[in-house]
Order: sequence, then C-alpha cells, then structure tokens
Amino acid sequence: MKFLDHASRISRLALLPLFASITSLAPADEATGRAAIWKLSDDNSIVYLAGSVHLLREKDLPIPAAYDQVYEDSDELVFEIDMKEMTDPMLALKMQQLGALPDGKTLADMLPADVMDKLTGYLESSGLPSVMFNRMTPGMAFLTISSLQALKTGANPNLGLEVTYYRKATNDNKSSRGLETMEYQISRFNEIEKERVGELIAHSIDNAEETPKVLDTIIAAWKSGNAEQLEAVIVKEMEEQPDVKELLLTQRNKNWVPEIEKALAGDKNVLFLVGAAHLVGEDSVIDLLEKNGHKPQQIGAKVPALIRQ
Repeated sequence: MKFLDHASRISRLALLPLFASITSLAPADEATGRAAIWKLSDDNSIVYLAGSVHLLREKDLPIPAAYDQVYEDSDELVFEIDMKEMTDPMLALKMQQLGALPDGKTLADMLPADVMDKLTGYLESSGLPSVMFNRMTPGMAFLTISSLQALKTGANPNLGLEVTYYRKATNDNKSSRGLETMEYQISRFNEIEKERVGELIAHSIDNAEETPKVLDTIIAAWKSGNAEQLEAVIVKEMEEQPDVKELLLTQRNKNWVPEIEKALAGDKNVLFLVGAAHLVGEDSVIDLLEKNGHKPQQIGAKVPALIRQ
C-alpha cells in the first residue's frame, strides 16, 4: 500500500513519461525576465493563468516570486483537480480501482510480449514484484512507471505548486476548486490505444536514466518563464504523437477555456494553476483564448506592486 500511496500522490506528473522519451535537449535560457504566468483582465476582475510543475525537488526551490504575488492578488484558486480530492487518504485505493482491468484480464493480455518482458525486467531491477502490475490497465502502468522514475529523482509532490498553494489557500481561508475529476484524468490514459501505450512504456523504461536531465531542462525553462523553450521540450515532442497530445492536452484545453471565460466575466480575481504544458504552443489554453479574441499577457518575473488595476 505504501507504493500505491507514493504513486497516487505524484500522479499529477501525468506527462513525465513523454518527457522521458526526449533524448536531445537544448539548455534552457534562464534570463528571460518573465514568469510562466499570463494575465487577463476586464473592468472588474483579473484571471491569472499560471503554469505549474506538479512536483519539485529541493534544488528547484524557491518557487519564482511572481507566483506568490499573483496568489496574494487572487480571491479564488482553481486547480486541474480539486485538491480536496487529491489529499483524500482514500486516494490510493480509488486510483487502484480506477486503473484496474476487468475480472479475468491481466496486463500481459494487453501488452506485446516484448514490452511486458521489458516492464517485468524494469520492475525487478527496481525491487518491485511484477505481480503488483498484473491487474493494471496499460494506462495505469504507464502512469505508475512515471511515478517511480520521478520518485527516484527526489521529486516530491509536497514541494510542487499545487500542494504549496492549496496549503496557503487553506490557511488563508481562500476558496479553491478543480476543473476535472481524478476519474476523468485516469480515463485519458485508459483511452490511449494499448499498442501506443506499450510504445510509451517501452520508451519510458529505455530512457529512464534521462529523467533527471529532462526535469532539469523543463524546470529551468519554467522558472525563467521561457514559453518558447517549454514548447520546444514538451509540446513539440508530443506533436510526434498527435493522438496522445489530443487526449492529454488539446481536448482538456478546450474544456477549460469556457471556465476561464466564465471566471473573467465574474467579479473576483481568480488564479488558475495548471500544468505548464497546457499554456504553451498551438491549441494551448493561451492560443485558444487568443483565437476567441482575448489578449492574455505574460507577466514579468518581478511583478510591480500588483495588481488590482
């Protein structure tokens, strides 16, 4: 159960297996003077769209100051999933149930033999019995492998932006909510064709040693607010797998835009904190808002005495 608890707590790192397939990474520019945060405003409200890294390592701290500033200026926080659900003690069991195959089916029935052999070898080398994966859907196995690789780098969800700002909001009596449910997020992985999931699992295992380097590059780009670099190391790679990008990014971005527009039409300042991959590139939340006639502006790394203007 301890393993499942670890895996569930970092399940928000949903795209790490895709990052782990990147084999040539350009160094990130750390001097852009920007933050990975965009601002929309009208006469009586502001919406902040802040790119998140769902978990961080000690060496990645501190979180850029602009995040604290937009948090202080916000009346409500919106996460991808309601953090009350993400901090529920029963989350691990719930994820296990959501990611289980029907009775009579095993993971070996769903994956090619060579991928299953690779997965079994990886689990054994990690000190984990493969029987733990027998009833998992391919999508849940993919997500769990991602979790294992993240844990090995020292990545910690308690250092990530969601947990950090949910705790702040709870202490400050600020309201918060989610855009999606855990069931919906898990369903995204389970809708990827099993053959493609098998390819992703194999790539993730083959490139496991690259994970720390990948995280270094992504987090450097995020901390510097370098949207172009984030797009290059995340979204461009996903464009080689358009079906996966459609399920994990594009469909969800389209679902979120009406919620953002609804918040803008209200009279409160609202901070949306979502994975940075959702805010950069074609068909991102920012791109879709621009196509709807909005003009989101990326803010600077040092926000002048914000902001209610």
